[in-house]
Amino acid sequence: MKPETAAVRPCVVGCVLRDIRFDVASYNSFIDLQDKLHQNICRRRTLASMGTHDLDKIRGPITYEAVPPSEVVFQALKQDREMDANALFEVFKSDVKMKKFLPILEPFDKYPVFFDADRQVLSLPPIINSERTKITLDT
Repeated sequence: MKPETAAVRPCVVGCVLRDIRFDVASYNSFIDLQDKLHQNICRRRTLASMGTHDLDKIRGPITYEAVPPSEVVFQALKQDREMDANALFEVFKSDVKMKKFLPILEPFDKYPVFFDADRQVLSLPPIINSERTKITLDT
């Protein structure tokens, strides 16, 4: 975690799960649990948020940094192209599910981002993860 990130979202915890095998039911249950935790214990992502990633698609070390939105360029989950965080927020302003999370970061000049060793964006917490590192039934 870089020191400047503390001004935006100051805490981070990570873990690696191994030897997990998903089937359709367990995968859907896992995603549903994540959504329920975000809504309840995580207080609609204002207190905390969780990102899940396929470790096979990441090269460490991972850094947690705060950077200007124009420097956060990636293909977010369920998006068809790469864009910076400014453009992504414009897209999400008309998304019923996602627009409610934007005010969490909008007051800040820099946004928290997880990068891998290749400077690929893994996540823009608490908003969205990368399409490139998403988990699947094969994860």
